[in-house]
Amino acid sequence: MPVFLAAGILALCIMAFGVWNMRRAADLSAQNTTLKEKRLELLGQIKQRNLEISDLHYRLDSLMSGTGVASGPGQNVHRSGFTALPKIEGIPISFDNGTTSKRLVCLTFDGNDLANAAQDILDTLASRNVKATMFLTGRFILKHPDMVGRIIAGGHEVGSHTFSHPHLTSYARDHTQTILPSVTEAFLCEELAKTDSVFRSLVGRPLSPLWRAPYGESNPIICAWAQRAGFIQIGWRQGRTWKLGLDSNDWTPDDETPGYHTPQEVYDKIVGLAQGPDPGICGGIILMHLGTARTQKNAQVHLIVGKLVDTLQSLGYRFVTVTEMMKESGVDIARLKHS
Repeated sequence: MPVFLAAGILALCIMAFGVWNMRRAADLSAQNTTLKEKRLELLGQIKQRNLEISDLHYRLDSLMSGTGVASGPGQNVHRSGFTALPKIEGIPISFDNGTTSKRLVCLTFDGNDLANAAQDILDTLASRNVKATMFLTGRFILKHPDMVGRIIAGGHEVGSHTFSHPHLTSYARDHTQTILPSVTEAFLCEELAKTDSVFRSLVGRPLSPLWRAPYGESNPIICAWAQRAGFIQIGWRQGRTWKLGLDSNDWTPDDETPGYHTPQEVYDKIVGLAQGPDPGICGGIILMHLGTARTQKNAQVHLIVGKLVDTLQSLGYRFVTVTEMMKESGVDIARLKHS
């Protein structure tokens, strides 16, 4: 009997030890998973800190060279000129306003997926012999080749809007232009190269050496990456408030969306700035889009383009492409021509 009791106790001990061992193994596995997650998180933080340190070095170098540093698009900083921007081989890394000494203005239109406003826009520009600058994604070029043909036939300038219109910084999440962990120089260069490739295949020549960051998300590091690839970042005149900048906010779908403005409000804003004290909107770059998510026709901002062009011309403004604006502003982009 004692033998059976001892055996039973031993078996229970073995079972208890086995259960403890299993729980211990599970705890160790959980701890290991947590440690891996913490390690990845720390690596991400280290990478981000390194990027921020590089950015600080870049800013310090710019300040020491006397060029100053531009704030990234989306930070609502109005820059009336381009001379304070960091430069690479004498060319500013970003351009969002031209010379204020000449009554020149640029109309620019971004194209990502939608092209449902493009026909009206191109007809309006053609009727007034106005040339604009279009920033197209690779997706737009592949999806709307006939529209791209019309843009080229109309004599408009075409720059890159990347291939897939990705977010490049954390601005949408935290209102800082912090480079996302997945975004590298190689990634951005591939986005620009793919877009240029599909455009060449369709049109037979390269894009203009201009690009516009999706969502206006960029910073000096991103702009420098693109410039090394042969593209200069083109923004638009910004302001401390929406009423002081030249973003039409035509991308907002309805009046329940923050930032929504009616076509009349957009028209009144731009004309009001143009009529204001010098320099008005001299050198200004206006941001609009080739597609609209607004289903009601009378809410679509592109329908003011004709009236806006007529009014600004009556005020003595002349419409030019971005490349012409840069030339008139003393910026030579010939060295940015990409092969």
